[in-house]
Amino acid sequence: MSRFIWLVRREIWEHKAIWVAPLIVLACLVLATLTGNIHLGPIGSMDAGAGLGALPHDKQVRLLLVVYAGLALVMDWVLGIVAFFYALDSLYADRRDRSVLFWKSLPLSDAETVLSKFAVAAVVIPLVALAGAVLAQLIVAAGGSAKLAMAGEAAGIMWQPQAIMGGIVMAAVWCVTAMFWFAPVIGYLMLASAWAPRGPFLWAVLPPAALYMFEKVLLQTNYVGDFIKERLFGMLRIVRPETVAQVDPKTGEEVGREVIKLSELDLSGSLRDFYASADLWLGVVAAALLIAAAMWVRRYRDETA
Repeated sequence: MSRFIWLVRREIWEHKAIWVAPLIVLACLVLATLTGNIHLGPIGSMDAGAGLGALPHDKQVRLLLVVYAGLALVMDWVLGIVAFFYALDSLYADRRDRSVLFWKSLPLSDAETVLSKFAVAAVVIPLVALAGAVLAQLIVAAGGSAKLAMAGEAAGIMWQPQAIMGGIVMAAVWCVTAMFWFAPVIGYLMLASAWAPRGPFLWAVLPPAALYMFEKVLLQTNYVGDFIKERLFGMLRIVRPETVAQVDPKTGEEVGREVIKLSELDLSGSLRDFYASADLWLGVVAAALLIAAAMWVRRYRDETA
């Protein structure tokens, strides 16, 4: 176990983008706070948000939840991009600079090496995203409190437990769920990284792109595109706001749809349905098979290729 932890620490040391990227986002938020340029999404600029305290309590919570959840989503996307390129380069980089010859001379198995890199992409990076999201929420809450205080409003509005804790809970939910949901994507990227003689990005992107174009042009269907879209963005359905029909009381006809408040979403129900879905657990099985394939390729591939 200590050897595995050492391998994970080595990956974090060698790939500084894992912790530099969230630090850059946090630095931008701190700079925005210090310069008074805090903008809170649907609340708008705090310079023009003097009426925030006059809003009903439930609307305050709803708006702040959107802001805090949005901050978590931004941090998740930033670290998601880092994870994509990390996984894509994880097993190719050792062959590119021939350092794989050194690592294979050590008493380290291919399974340990591959699993340590997978753990960084699937576990460590989401945890870094969670920590960054919480810090981002606290920074914006502090900056918003200062702006509200200077506007003569109650600074504690930004720290309402339902809002701040709701934002942290959403960030934690996305973190844990991302570990399972994107596991097959990471496994596929690592397999492409282990296999590619050069240009792992093309080896990873071109096969699904070719399948998509083949199906679209020849079969006039879109199953591949729908599958890719679902795997990349399907996790968002956990907290995706639902809509309900608006009915004209005079005619009884539907005249539009309104979004259910984020604070009224049944998060526990959404999580229960999501974790009970076959898509999630079939993806975990696929991830295990892809990681096993990456181990096999790394073990038998010519290290100088």
